[in-house]
This record gives sequence, C-alpha cells and structure tokens, in this order.
Amino acid sequence: MFDFLKKRIFPIGADLGSGYLKMAQLGFDGNQFFLHAARREEKPKDIEPGSAQWQRWVAQAAKVMIGSGGFSGKRVVTAMPADDVFIDQIKIPKTADEKIEEVVLANIRPKLPFDAADAMVKYVVSDKHGGNGEMGVLVMAGQRQTVDRHLAIYEKAGLEICGISVWPLAMTNSYVKFFGRRAQDREVMAMLIDIGANHTNIVICRHSNLLLARMIKIGFRQLKYNETIERLMDEINACCRYFELFSNGAQINRMVLISGQSVDRIICEKVAELAKEMQIPAQIGDVLAAVQVRRGSHFDIERRGRQVDWATAFGLSLPEM
Repeated sequence: MFDFLKKRIFPIGADLGSGYLKMAQLGFDGNQFFLHAARREEKPKDIEPGSAQWQRWVAQAAKVMIGSGGFSGKRVVTAMPADDVFIDQIKIPKTADEKIEEVVLANIRPKLPFDAADAMVKYVVSDKHGGNGEMGVLVMAGQRQTVDRHLAIYEKAGLEICGISVWPLAMTNSYVKFFGRRAQDREVMAMLIDIGANHTNIVICRHSNLLLARMIKIGFRQLKYNETIERLMDEINACCRYFELFSNGAQINRMVLISGQSVDRIICEKVAELAKEMQIPAQIGDVLAAVQVRRGSHFDIERRGRQVDWATAFGLSLPEM
C-alpha cells in the first residue's frame, strides 16, 4: 500500500508536550519505514508551560537538537500541545453539508474557552451516515494567538515549518502506517491509548477515519497510586460508552496501548481487563519496534526502561494519510 511513496527522508516531526520536546525524522526505502534521527529533551521542572521562559527553552532546545542530532534539513511538521487544543464532538444536520464550516463554528462558539473570532478550526466528518438526518463531526480548534506563538518558537530556532497538525491526526497516522496495514484492518474500529507525561490521549478511529478524540489529564507522572490508575481506567471506559452512544451503537473492535516495551505491568493488566470486559483484543503498539533502525542512524532513544512514547512525533514525520 506504499507504492505512492518514493525512497526519501521525510520532514522532522516535532511533538511538544507538557513534559518533553520530542523530534523524530523517518524515511522510506521503498520497502519499509526507517528511523533516520530522533532526539528528546525533558522540560526543566521549574519552567511553566506556556510562559515566556518556556518559549525560550523550547526554541533553544530545538535549535540544539537539530544542530547536533543528525537530522537531514530543517523542515518541520509540528502539532499544538494537547492543552492548547479544544476538542468537541458534535452532530449537525446532513443538509448543512454545503455550509459545514459555518454550522460547525456556530455550534462550538458558546463552548470555546476563547473568543470565536480568534479561533482556528479544523474539523473531520466522523459519521456521514448517522441517524435522525444528522452526521457526526469531530472539531478541533486553537486560539490564533497561541498558534502564532507556537509557530514563532520554531521559526526562532531557525526551522522551516512545512505543516502544522493536531495530535489526534498524528496518532491515527502512526496507527495506520504501523498497525493497520492489512486489508482487514480497514474496517476495524480501534481505540488508541497514548499515556504521556501528564496526559493520556485517546483516539477512536476506523483505519484513517478519525472518529473521536479525548485528552485525559492523567499521565504516567500521576500514576503512582492505585486509585489514580482506577480513575484513568474509568475515564477510558467512559470514552468507550460515550462513543457507543454518540455513534448509535457502533462497537470498538480493538484496543491498542500506544507504548514501548517498558509500559507499567499494572497498566497493561488494567487495559487487558477492560478489553476482556468488552470482548475485544488488546495489544501494545510500540512504534519503535515497527520501524527499522539502521546502523548510522542518530537517536538517543532507549527501547527499554523508558516512559516516553513517540507515536505523535512519528505520525507528524510520516506522510499524511
């Protein structure tokens, strides 16, 4: 299915989260994807995300990483931090198809945490065949000032921004390219779970069709107590129930924990228990295990003993679906 891809190295995917800046660059050799370069930098604990000091730290860290990390070129595809992206799932009349952007903005205007006049909106029609004459739309929006500030950080680092995306699309891209390549995977309804430093990102998709996205404010740094783990599982379960209600009873068929080999055993067990209750298979989706790491590649990733996931950074580097 990759006949349209030529042998080449892709742009750098820059994933800026609340705990880390991760940059990864993948390539394709005509047969498989390979990791060309990757670097990460942990945010100093005394720096507040979004502050002027944070912006300076990101720009300097990105400049150093690009300069010494073995990356090819300075072309970057980035995504807004999860905290800066407003996400909502709405239903609109099918008759609004021709003026969907106008209807979407009118629907989310009262819910936005910022002035709608300053909103930059991206939407995905998640269900064209909904009941009651309606269709489902997943809406993702950012404040223009925040987006401009985000782009200015990389420009200050001397990088060329060739694209800006959102984390749900990047996660879905990684899933499709690495874990959804079989013909039978195209109709599978999959739930993707990505546990980051301070957030857990949830995506439900049917292959490349993004259906639902949620950000839960619990990450591996908070998962130190059983009650916090149970709360996270309750939130994930609630996402499943909401999706089934919103999608008129559509069923999730697969659960994928987007993680590396060092994922906490208790988390694996809890995800497996939830999948068992739903009577669906569950798997670990390790993007590092899905790409070839060649001799001479430049990266500082440890395959074991790490809690940093690379699915979003990889998905940003890869060609869009």
